[in-house]
Amino acid sequence: MPELPAGYRAPLPDARPSGLRRRRIAAGTQLWRLDAEHPDQWTWGGFGQPRYRFDPPSGGFRTRYAATDLVGAFRERYRLTGLLIPGDHSRHHLVRLSAARHLRVLDLRTERNLDALGVDDQISTGQHDVVWATCQQMADAVRRWWPEPDECPDAIVYRSRTTPETSANYAFFDVGAFAVECWPLVERPDVTADLILRHGFTIVS
Repeated sequence: MPELPAGYRAPLPDARPSGLRRRRIAAGTQLWRLDAEHPDQWTWGGFGQPRYRFDPPSGGFRTRYAATDLVGAFRERYRLTGLLIPGDHSRHHLVRLSAARHLRVLDLRTERNLDALGVDDQISTGQHDVVWATCQQMADAVRRWWPEPDECPDAIVYRSRTTPETSANYAFFDVGAFAVECWPLVERPDVTADLILRHGFTIVS
């Protein structure tokens, strides 16, 4: 493995790095997620130990993940199964999140923000333990760097490992900025047929 940039080799600073910028995502932007729970049952308390890329080590809040492209959301969810969707996932919920206002995001796909943080594109896709530790620290850091609730980013945006040309991933910390719609996957045969016929998925009955 090549030597990691300096931003991974030290804790993230207490103060917001100079040059780090949020960007605005237009109201109406749609995100997609597949979830075993109905959104009405979502809780926002954090895990005792972080599990995923942008889960906060503090455990002070929950991070959930969504993609800008519906197929991208499924590829992220089922990449490790070889795009096989288990039959018992038919009752999982296909969730569409539509931004009810302009979103504030920390976009980790821009050179400016990568340079300000002293990191590289591995922040989006890397699997090295040190990279993951930096990602997880960042979830806590964004609240420290933008302490006012009306300034804090609604999400961290990062590059997709599985659909980099067509989709981006959002790690979001609350659902209040979104209008939420959902369907049991079994009630969306249009979606499952498209996944099977055009995108190489298999659904186990």
